[in-house]
Amino acid sequence: MRLWIIRHGETKGNQAGILRGASSANDEITDTGHEQARAMAGRISGGEPRPQAVYASRYRRAQQTARPLAERLGVPVTVLPGIHEVDCGEWAGEPYSALRQHPERLELGGGELGFRGGETFREIAARFTADVNSLPDGDAALVSHGGIIRIALADLLGLDIREVWRGGDFMLGNTEWVVLERQGGIWSLLE
Repeated sequence: MRLWIIRHGETKGNQAGILRGASSANDEITDTGHEQARAMAGRISGGEPRPQAVYASRYRRAQQTARPLAERLGVPVTVLPGIHEVDCGEWAGEPYSALRQHPERLELGGGELGFRGGETFREIAARFTADVNSLPDGDAALVSHGGIIRIALADLLGLDIREVWRGGDFMLGNTEWVVLERQGGIWSLLE
């Protein structure tokens, strides 16, 4: 199985560089976000191999981003319950830059990373990974969100989440993607 993991198209929250968390469930992508989604759909659907199924988070922006790809492939967008945006708790309303400037605030004690008043990185990875590991075999695309993608990729690939987060690995721009492959229940990074 190959899995294209795609970050959603641009939103006004992205333009402002503000963490929104759970309150952003109904945020829509901008005109630029729609253009990004159409361009991404053209690139992914025009290649070989290509996805045979399209999944998205329950948040509106992920579904809007997934729709052009699903239409090009002639398949529906299937919503997965566990791949939605992180609950950033007390961080909601803060600029993205705060995550880089104050990484110590992600330390929850006992070696746990997470968002005070929200989710731990372990909880975030667990819900995403559960959904991804339950997907049937067959190439698929999945549209989700920047923060959860970073955390989940570390978990799926068996990497140290702390190192991935601090190193800035897997920071995808809007509608950028990575491709994973699953063989024998083990995920590896293809591109």
